[in-house]
Amino acid sequence: MSGGATKTQTTNSTQTSTPWDPAQPALQQILAGAGAAYTANNLAPVYSGQRVAGLGSDTLAGLGQMKSGAAAGAGTAASGNDWLNGLLQSGGATAATQGATAGLAGINPNVDTSGVATSAARLSDPNSLARSTGSALAGGAYNTDTSGLAGLAGDLASGGTQTQRSLQDVADGKYLGGANPYLDDIIGRSANDAASKVSQQFAASGRYGSGRFSGAVADAVAGVGTQARYTDYENERGRQASAAAAIDAARNANASTTAGLFSTLSGINQGNAGLATTGANLSLTADQAGLAGESALAALRGNNTDRALGQAGALLSAAQGDRAAGLAGIAALPTTQAALQQPGQTLAQVGAIQDAARQDEINADMQTYDERANAAWKQLGNYAGLATAIGGMGGTTTGTQVQKVPQAGLLQQILGTALVGSNIASQAAGSGGWAALLSDERAKENIEEVGALHDGQPIYRYNYKGDPRTQIGLIAQEVAGVDPDAVAVMPGLGMLGVDYGRATDRAAGLARFPEMTR
Repeated sequence: MSGGATKTQTTNSTQTSTPWDPAQPALQQILAGAGAAYTANNLAPVYSGQRVAGLGSDTLAGLGQMKSGAAAGAGTAASGNDWLNGLLQSGGATAATQGATAGLAGINPNVDTSGVATSAARLSDPNSLARSTGSALAGGAYNTDTSGLAGLAGDLASGGTQTQRSLQDVADGKYLGGANPYLDDIIGRSANDAASKVSQQFAASGRYGSGRFSGAVADAVAGVGTQARYTDYENERGRQASAAAAIDAARNANASTTAGLFSTLSGINQGNAGLATTGANLSLTADQAGLAGESALAALRGNNTDRALGQAGALLSAAQGDRAAGLAGIAALPTTQAALQQPGQTLAQVGAIQDAARQDEINADMQTYDERANAAWKQLGNYAGLATAIGGMGGTTTGTQVQKVPQAGLLQQILGTALVGSNIASQAAGSGGWAALLSDERAKENIEEVGALHDGQPIYRYNYKGDPRTQIGLIAQEVAGVDPDAVAVMPGLGMLGVDYGRATDRAAGLARFPEMTR
């Protein structure tokens, strides 16, 4: 639907009421009582007693003590300030601290390390005996040639043994699958013997050639073959295990022999290296002895320096202790001043409590006086509150009310005319009439499809021309293609309207019974 304009309607109203009749005598009595009370006490006496308690003796005494304490604290603070100014002027150091610092600066902290440097140079000489011997050891100059033994050990470790070459096929299970060339002949002879034996037994019993005779012969022959192959398989498994054990034993023997060779080589190399190391250690020991002597000398010199540093440090510590004590005294000044002020503050607090109590007594006397002076007015006020609450529903009220009355827009007027015409047509049609809603594509703009009903009819969003509000619904021209009886020309407009009830009946049925769509 399209929005319309509004117009302003002004309404004037006047309402007049008078106090409730039973309350009017009480109101008149209140007015008379007020006049009498004012006439009798129009110049009420004023409270003439003391209104301010003032400072008591204890309060005054406390303030005096605080004043004296402040004067004493000022002298102490002045002394501390003079000492601090002197400290700042000397760069933050007292005279004792300055003397200790001068003594500390005069100590030579350098220790003669020339001897240690010479010994260290000999130790680090790349051409020294220790270094040259060590380099020779690291380069393998003293190693015994082990290439021959290593080749022999390699052949033993990787070339295999005669035992392995002879028994490897057995160990690999090559003969487990009936590879014995004599097995089939043995099975054939044993099968013939078994068949002859069964034939003799059946002939002796007179059943030779019977139906059971053939089955018995076949079972005997099959049993002989199975047993022979099983026995051959088990025997070969035993030979396979024995071959594997023999191969492993031979390889272990080779490994043991190889390990013995390498152990012998290692012993020879270690012996040669031990001789070289002994020579290097002799030279290194001599250098270390020289270094130890120089280190001992440097330690003695360092001890002398440490004692001098200790003496200077003790002097400095004492001087710094004096300085710290002075600073601590200055830091304690606020505490000292607070202690001087504390007795007076405590006494002043006690006096303040007493002063407040006396002021409370004065205030209570003033309140009692005021209550007595205004007792008549208070009683009259209570009476007036009751009477005016009952009789106050009177007076005259005059006002103006402004009301905005909505006015139908042009499209609403058109649609209203169409609906009226449709209703008239419906009444004329009797029970078969229906009210259509304007859904003609020509009356809409900004049309966009947004979905579909259950029966597939598309749903659009749009706005009527001249109305910015968005609507959703069907297009009459499309509904006419689905159900022509749901569309009609709207009287007075010449545009198509849709009976939405009829147009959506099928979609509603499909929503209730979805199995109808299958």
